Amino acid sequence: MQGRISRRKLADYAADAAQSGSLTEAIREIAAYMIESRRVREVQLVVRAIEDELAARGVVVARVATARPLESDLKKQIAALVNAREIHIAETLEPELIGGVRIETPGKILHATVKSKLLALRQAKI
Repeated sequence: MQGRISRRKLADYAADAAQSGSLTEAIREIAAYMIESRRVREVQLVVRAIEDELAARGVVVARVATARPLESDLKKQIAALVNAREIHIAETLEPELIGGVRIETPGKILHATVKSKLLALRQAKI
């Protein structure tokens, strides 16, 4: 029986594969392992571990939520703000944010949305 592979080792394997250009195959293998070993509930934790390992190697996956599609100059500003060798932006549109941007990277969150500022004002009771 095969021993349990740690999330950290799975993340290292995926990050190595990303650098060698074979990430798709590595993700398939990791997914098959997770299913076979009945660890499907840990998928989000494995994804987070992979993103953390990539960030440690200078490749950052940033989740960006805005009310309207990002323009190229804003994408460049986000890349400069994150200060990574390489950045991949996963953009989602959330009209309820009204305006501004929410950026999530491994270990950091920037809430610069109109919605978050309005909620802060409501909590301050101004």
